[in-house]
Amino acid sequence: MCDQDERDIAIAAAHVLRDCFITTAKTQTVLYVENDKLMSKSPNEDPVFIKKIRGRNPDIARKFSSKKTFKLKKRCIE
Repeated sequence: MCDQDERDIAIAAAHVLRDCFITTAKTQTVLYVENDKLMSKSPNEDPVFIKKIRGRNPDIARKFSSKKTFKLKKRCIE
């Protein structure tokens, strides 16, 4: 039951963030990430490429995006 509640909260938060982003993008310049690229979008203009984000491994990203759920294990690294 708690997992469903947490999922509902996360979905509601995602909808609020999306709506806020769309509202802000209509009046101000916004930055966002799309396909490992930082983009800038001004009202009534096309998106502008800013820079490529480094440090991500595309092979790992593809592996995780193909799975629906995955587990994260906590580890102590010293």
